[in-house]
Amino acid sequence: MTLLLNIQTLKAGDSYLSILRRNNNFLTLLTKNCFLFLTRFRGAWNNNSRYINSRFHLTRVAKRVGIYSKFNYCFSHSGSYSAVLLSADQKIIGLDIEKKERKLSKSLSIKIRNLFPNLYLSELKIIMILETLVKIKLNSKQFTFQRLFSEIDVVKISPITNNFYEINVNDTKVYSKIFTLE
Repeated sequence: MTLLLNIQTLKAGDSYLSILRRNNNFLTLLTKNCFLFLTRFRGAWNNNSRYINSRFHLTRVAKRVGIYSKFNYCFSHSGSYSAVLLSADQKIIGLDIEKKERKLSKSLSIKIRNLFPNLYLSELKIIMILETLVKIKLNSKQFTFQRLFSEIDVVKISPITNNFYEINVNDTKVYSKIFTLE
């Protein structure tokens, strides 16, 4: 399976990215959930395998790279895969992971193409950039898909190099890099 991964940041800095295939074995999930009880995620007891695996992996990566208290993180899930991004020195980070083969509805594809008619980028990659914008806060404002589509004129996507984009939202710039993972 081929995956597409989009990462957005406000500036360059140390970030750590992991992509994992989830293990949904009951005993493994129970053990990981017990471990999470001893972390900052203890208040959110959850039986969702995506939640348990991604947060468990995040705490392990943070410990491995020596980040113990203050760090920002973002998750994305697609099928049996999860992506985890963390950073101690960046306040704005976001990511989205999708199957390259994901089929968009015809109406959504047309809507996206009408919103960005001059952008030579697939509709799926545009959706990935927009989904990542929903996950980050800019100027203390959190976007929702509904609000993003109603205010889409404030979003400008400009290619910098191959698969690297500058996104300008209300005069705030974020940078987006799309990777293809095989």
